[in-house]
Amino acid sequence: MFGISPPQVTMQSQTDIIIPLHYFDNTPLWRAFILRSLFVFDDVLDSEKLRASLDALVRRDGWRKLGARMRRTAKGELEYRIPNEFSQDRPALSYSHVAHDMNAADHPIASRIPRPSTRPACVGDPDELRGLFQREGDPVKLEDYLNTDEPQLGLRIVSFKDKTLVCLSWPHTLMDALGKSALLHAWTLMLQGRGDEIHIPHGAESDPLAELGKHPTEPHKLASQRMSLFGLAQYGLSNIMDFFRTQENRMVCVPGSLVAKLRETALAELAADGIKTPFLSEGDVLCAWWTRLAISHLPQNSQRTVVLNNAFSLRAPLSADLLPKASGGYVSNAIGFINVLLPAYQVFDKPLSHVAFAIRNAIKELGTRPQVEAFAAMWRESQGRLPPFFGDRAMHMITFSNWSKARLFETDFSAAVVTPGKNSRNPGMPSYIQNNQSGLVMPNGFPIIGKGNSQSLSKRAFRGRTWVLFL
Repeated sequence: MFGISPPQVTMQSQTDIIIPLHYFDNTPLWRAFILRSLFVFDDVLDSEKLRASLDALVRRDGWRKLGARMRRTAKGELEYRIPNEFSQDRPALSYSHVAHDMNAADHPIASRIPRPSTRPACVGDPDELRGLFQREGDPVKLEDYLNTDEPQLGLRIVSFKDKTLVCLSWPHTLMDALGKSALLHAWTLMLQGRGDEIHIPHGAESDPLAELGKHPTEPHKLASQRMSLFGLAQYGLSNIMDFFRTQENRMVCVPGSLVAKLRETALAELAADGIKTPFLSEGDVLCAWWTRLAISHLPQNSQRTVVLNNAFSLRAPLSADLLPKASGGYVSNAIGFINVLLPAYQVFDKPLSHVAFAIRNAIKELGTRPQVEAFAAMWRESQGRLPPFFGDRAMHMITFSNWSKARLFETDFSAAVVTPGKNSRNPGMPSYIQNNQSGLVMPNGFPIIGKGNSQSLSKRAFRGRTWVLFL
């Protein structure tokens, strides 16, 4: 129905294999972000075993893109240059290791690693840990990759006598959260000596989304509310200071018991309204709850449009054709956006179930295969390859990105454990995870890192601006 992606053009230079980036990797939005994910383990891990296993993975067929260097063509497009052979001079990944002969609690920065809370709480500032996981001179923008021979994938390990910090860094053009999840799974298998179970990632030799957006069969349901380039520019000018001012960030811990109670109440409210067999996910309820906090600075009778811009993985709706479930995972970007538009006063006046159900309905209606195709079609036709935005120039936009399906807290590095921690409930499993980014920092952007089980406490982590938090 939607066609087969053409073979990817591959060229060979004297030192590199040259391939173009996939269409939906090479967009201004993903070019603007450099990402760093920090995993904290309450155990002593073998740093060399971690490095060697990841290095070996990058050298495998289908995974070598992770060690590619990025360059810009004469036409301004991005391309990968994969060394014919990785060597000491041109390594498969950027790596650094620092060992401290002390406990983390005795270190001036590591002592600030957040701990879970039994109540909703702001538990720390993720940027306070940057001195641990980011070296001076590390890439902070796309040009830092384009103008050097830096591999795309970076690994930094910081060892203490009682903890190990593992940080991965990469440009967003390389992969999204579920792409990172596929990478972590393969890395774990390599670490466990199960390399024969690792599959070649889907799309390693061609762009499986090359035809996405070229064959729409219906209009997008929010097409009438799509912002023009002029309207988007007006919105940008109205909020220009939010993009350029230094923003403060916080990690927020929300106990799973609270989320479960909110969900139970919301389902009861929907049932009382006559909605048969309603369904709400924890993510729906969590985003609805946080939205009310995030707009608490607005007047409660405000007519201003609130736009919930939810990042949405395309893997499920494309699983029947372009991204089959049986493939070896997709280590690239496959992200769309699901939008909910509500007047601010409804967020305040209506019960939480109203916003949560609006989010669920939007996912149901806009997450279908034809609607994904329609969204991608608008993305392709836009000037500058910007995704379509919906709303108006005076809107208040909140962006959520829920990474729960990536199951980051289930990362299993137990095969690298040297000494289990005294308080480690799951040796080799992360007790804390945070995400940092450089380049563009979206105002009112909230990644949900995932649901953990540290000290039997369900934990979700947000990254956001200080003023939207109840401290």
